[in-house]
This record gives sequence, C-alpha cells and structure tokens, in this order.
Amino acid sequence: MVSTDLEKLSTGWGRSDRPGHPDAAQMKTVDSINRMDWERVERLDWHLWILAILLIFVLGISLLSFMFPGTFWTQANFADATTQRAFFGFCVLLALVLVYLLQRQSAVRRLKRQLYEAQAAVFAAEQAASSQTFLALPGLAQFRDVLAMEYRRATTAHTPLAAALFAAPGTSQAVLGNMARFLRCLLRRGESLYRISDSAVAAILPGMRLNDAASLVGQVESFSGRPKGELDLRVTSYPEECESLGQLEERLRARQGEEPLF
Repeated sequence: MVSTDLEKLSTGWGRSDRPGHPDAAQMKTVDSINRMDWERVERLDWHLWILAILLIFVLGISLLSFMFPGTFWTQANFADATTQRAFFGFCVLLALVLVYLLQRQSAVRRLKRQLYEAQAAVFAAEQAASSQTFLALPGLAQFRDVLAMEYRRATTAHTPLAAALFAAPGTSQAVLGNMARFLRCLLRRGESLYRISDSAVAAILPGMRLNDAASLVGQVESFSGRPKGELDLRVTSYPEECESLGQLEERLRARQGEEPLF
C-alpha cells in the first residue's frame, strides 16, 4: 500500500475542495484495520486452543493421578457411595468443561467465517464502487471539447497548458477507478479528469508547466505500487512541446511505432 501520507504526496499541489474522496492515508488505515481484525481473531483462536489443551491435560492428569487411586485403590474397604459420587461428579464436570470449550471453539470459527464473508462483501462493494467511479468519468468527446476550449484560452492568455495520460492496459476497471480517485485528490480547482478509453484516463491541467505535470505523473506512478514501465504514462504541454491543438492531442494519443490509445 501507500507508504507516504497523501499530504506529503500532494505537497505544492493544493487539492480540490471535493469532500468524499478517500485519500491514501484513509485507504491505508482501512487496510490496516482489516489486517488487525484478522490477526486478532487468529490470536484468540490459538489462545482458546492452547487453553483447552492445557485444561484438559491438567484436569485429566489430576483425575487419574489423585482422585481415581484415592477412590478405588487406597481405601481399605474400597470406595463408599459418597466418594464414588464425588468422583463421577468430577468426571461429569470435566466433560462439561470439555463440551464448553468445544462450543467456544465452534463459536470462534463461526465468527471467523462471518468476518470473512463480510470482508468479501465489502471488497466486492469496493470493487463495484471503483468500477463505477471509472465509468462515471466524462468520456472522450468531452475530453476533446474541454481540451480545445482550454487550448484557446491558453493561447489567448499566453499561459501554459499541460495534459497527462494514465493508461493501464490489461487491468480491471476497479484498478482504474482507484487511480481516478487518487488523481481527483491531487487535481487542483479547474483541472479535470476524463475516461478516454477502456484502459486509460487523461487529465487536463490548465496553467501547469511540463515539469510540474511530470511531477504529478511521478506521484501517480509511485502511488500505484506497480513495477516501473507497467503503466503507460504520457505528459505533454503547450507551448513547451506542442505548438497546436493537433500536436497536443497527437502526443497523447500514441508514441512513435505504437498503437493509438484513443
């Protein structure tokens, strides 16, 4: 998971004021809590097993070593009725303790199964929510319209304009949805995110220079935790790399010798 707090990751970026988006620290906290729950249940299970074995061993040895010889072997006229009743009562008590411990073990195993099923349901819900986050992003048509509008604004105001593409070929929509959530936390006010294909999202970054956009891309790559090169990350800017809207879009669409992404 994430080893750095989101505030450190987004230093100098100023997050957009959108409540409700989970940041990296929250994701790390939830994952740590889930792991702690499982570890606690496993420890309790082992403690109960150890306690059960020790009690059965101690009580059984005590029964055989002290009560049985004292009741049946060492008395002159064998055991009287009272002593025998005490002995068999102790045996019944030992059996009840054994049954109780087995019931507690059964309860712990049932709780473990319920916890597993609940966490599986939560994981499925999180996957579905992440997929919906990706599918709910504006599409390619909106991306092109906004890019053209921001390009005209940048040329008129003589301000920089950057665009970044984040592609993860062969990954699920849930993975892309998680990446989109993280990107939304990093984007500033006025910056926007779009779903441009089934395996890629793109961000339009008005007023951002190329080195700042490259820094954002590096943060996303470090957050993903994937091996270097597995994500297809592209960034370009006007006027540092491109002189027209067509060049800006073309540099995002495909590298030389590669299939276009959109």
